[in-house]
Amino acid sequence: MKNSSLYGHIAELLDIIRSSRHPADNLVRDFFRSRRYLGAADRRFISEHTFGILRRYRWLEAVIAESLHQGQSRLDRGTFPSLAFCAAYAVRLLGRSPEELQADLRPLHLRMMAGLDVESFFQALPLAVPLSPTGNFPERTLAVEYSFPEFIVREWLERFGEEETKLLCDALNQPAPTAIRVNTLKGTVGECREHLEAEGITATPSRLAPDGLVLARRVSIESLPLFRKGWFEMQDEGSQLLSLLLSARPGECVVDACAGGGGKTLHLGALMRNQGTIVSIDVDEQRLIRMKRRLQRAGVSTALVLSAKRNMDAITQFNGRADAVLVDAPCSGVGTFRRNPGAKLLITRDEVAAIARIQRNVLQQYSTLVRPGGRLLYATCTLLKRENEDIVGGFLSHHPEFTVVPLYPILKALGLDALRNGQMLLLPHRTNTDGFYACLMARRG
Repeated sequence: MKNSSLYGHIAELLDIIRSSRHPADNLVRDFFRSRRYLGAADRRFISEHTFGILRRYRWLEAVIAESLHQGQSRLDRGTFPSLAFCAAYAVRLLGRSPEELQADLRPLHLRMMAGLDVESFFQALPLAVPLSPTGNFPERTLAVEYSFPEFIVREWLERFGEEETKLLCDALNQPAPTAIRVNTLKGTVGECREHLEAEGITATPSRLAPDGLVLARRVSIESLPLFRKGWFEMQDEGSQLLSLLLSARPGECVVDACAGGGGKTLHLGALMRNQGTIVSIDVDEQRLIRMKRRLQRAGVSTALVLSAKRNMDAITQFNGRADAVLVDAPCSGVGTFRRNPGAKLLITRDEVAAIARIQRNVLQQYSTLVRPGGRLLYATCTLLKRENEDIVGGFLSHHPEFTVVPLYPILKALGLDALRNGQMLLLPHRTNTDGFYACLMARRG
């Protein structure tokens, strides 16, 4: 496909993402599904450029603003054409020649860059310097430089300091490695690695997760016979650690209270060697349907899948009976910006506050399932105190029957030192995982 057509597709996809509240990865998947004519190389080019633009969106916006200012074009930031983001990304971050790129985009100028002095814009683009915010506001400067919401940067500066905040932002702007979790119900990590390498896929053992492998390159997972046979699942190393922190044992009754697509249910089934009961609960019934197919493929036979909308009577039967409950709560997903950089465009303080209210309710609701002497793990894939430490602190202040269980022994056994007050906080620049928080609590017997 010609470059002009590829850039036209990228701009069209960006238009969809910028005007939607849905996750960017879902929109990209739907975009490709409706355009079957795109080959593998075309899809890779389009997706890599799109996610690259989303990772540096705010900085590119500032570059575009200054380039337009020098060319005396007058446009509000919210109306910058998506094709201008394509051009700024290609020139400033990929090193393409402005003259060569302008020739590639010429068939698109009239349709997608109306109202711009295109010649002046391309002339100014290579050297345009985003204007620094006036005054002493490091959070504003870093928010533009790393394309993060300002309120998030401010919190991290207060908690971690400037240097670590820069490292954290930079790590979350990098593409995530392709991590998988081997299904030990089917075979060992070594056997899975051998099978993958026989198919030409190089894999190395995960640094933290004992059942994990990291693939050397991105592959079409669903096309692999080994995946279709249930030998492995896509799962970040940090996510794999959550199931381990619960210390689920064969024969126990374990609740996966916000099961989502079922990744942790599958892991728990393997850790418990298909002995005991796993109660998997979610509000999204389409996810539950997909989870059942994954359970069957993986050979997990001990999971009871329940809808939080339709099966509350069945769920309440487990009140005070569960040996362990995992609440992987819905969250802002700040720790997963490597995978979903489009979320940076959507998240606001008000939305975080609304999510925190849901988290408090979810933790309160499912804590009642824990038996005396049982375990409760609260976890998120965010790195905001309001969704993590504040939720746990508020819960414990109203529930003296629960107490924090230090995670030092479990994490030390995994060779992990990312600890704060006995709780787990995975920072991507330190662990090369997504960002995760976890706190283990026990109900007094």
